Amino acid sequence: MMNGSECQEDMAHFEKPQGAGLQRRIQRHVAGRVHRFLAVAPPQLAALCKMELRQMGLCHLELTEAGVEFQGKLRDAYAANLWLRTAGRVVCRLGSFRGGTQGELFHKTAILPWELWLNPEIPLKLSVLVERSRVSHEGLVRDSVVDAIQKRFKGLNFPFPRAGACVENEWQQRLWVHLRTNHCLLSLDTTGPHLHERGYRLLHSGAPLRETLAAAILLQCGWSGDIPLVDGMCGAGTFAIEGALIARRKPPGLGREFLFERWPSFQMKTWNHLQRKGKAGERPAADSSLFALDLDAGAIAAAGQNAQRAGVGECIHFENMDFFQFDPARVPLKPGLLVLNPPYGKRLEMERGELYRDIGVHMRRVFRGWRFGIVVPHRKALSQLSLPASKVWSLPHGGLKVSVVLGRV
Repeated sequence: MMNGSECQEDMAHFEKPQGAGLQRRIQRHVAGRVHRFLAVAPPQLAALCKMELRQMGLCHLELTEAGVEFQGKLRDAYAANLWLRTAGRVVCRLGSFRGGTQGELFHKTAILPWELWLNPEIPLKLSVLVERSRVSHEGLVRDSVVDAIQKRFKGLNFPFPRAGACVENEWQQRLWVHLRTNHCLLSLDTTGPHLHERGYRLLHSGAPLRETLAAAILLQCGWSGDIPLVDGMCGAGTFAIEGALIARRKPPGLGREFLFERWPSFQMKTWNHLQRKGKAGERPAADSSLFALDLDAGAIAAAGQNAQRAGVGECIHFENMDFFQFDPARVPLKPGLLVLNPPYGKRLEMERGELYRDIGVHMRRVFRGWRFGIVVPHRKALSQLSLPASKVWSLPHGGLKVSVVLGRV
């Protein structure tokens, strides 16, 4: 992928000929306008995502099947990408209009100021969905939208973004076209790589939880950094690192790049201001102790390196030890939050026997009074824990579903 300075150089021939006129048009059509955005999140995480957006001061929040709709200016989309811990990406509702015929769809798409949104150096990827509309063929809808954007660029004598297949690891501009009951909704990605790709987890073992999912579980458990946190089987350290980011009030999007930084309408001063403001609000250290344990020395080493990249290495105590040998009273730790994502599989079950039964026994013995969040792969594991669960939360994880047991010992 290109870095920010390379991107600015690549866009120079596209941006500079417009001069002050370009900036006035950007202010009028993009930066100064109120837009509708979507924070993409699965239904199970949407309520948490809505809570995050409300805490950011954003308004007109609405839960939908795709996530949380909100209203704001372009800077609010920047801020959402910077701060959201539970969403997958942030999408701008770029156009909404009637498209009852192929000609109507073409003409109403062509009048949008695409040259202010699309960088011609970045390939354009379209996803089309058609439901109960007169133009019923997805290929015709795709061709109409692509032809309309191409006409807009040709009319301005600008190069047109390449459409179609993209090279792996290449930046791409995603555009969703949803034609439903003859009404067209155009949605443009602002994020780029998924928001769970914080940039710190370069090393892992097994199949770790996504960062967004780990953060969601912590938030659902009420974690804010004011009580101890123990990740008893830390693997890549995702739970502990996300917990430290929350405790430090550190924006999860710091240190990574976003697609909006490559737009012709990118407001660098605004983005720099939001990042500085985020850094200024960070706490110098976590208020409570965070422990990450793992029996695998390699996992502990990888987790420590991941934490250093995330800027929270000094906040977490990493211990190469068996969870079943850990007693929080010996540290000592007052009751806090215990999170577990036990490795699972047939081989492990044969080696360990009744793993979840043993977890429940150990928790009842030394974690009395602690809150807990435990990822379990199936209902049998849930019954083996024999813990007083207050809630069982089903969540999507890598195309599968897992359950998270939430409660207090």
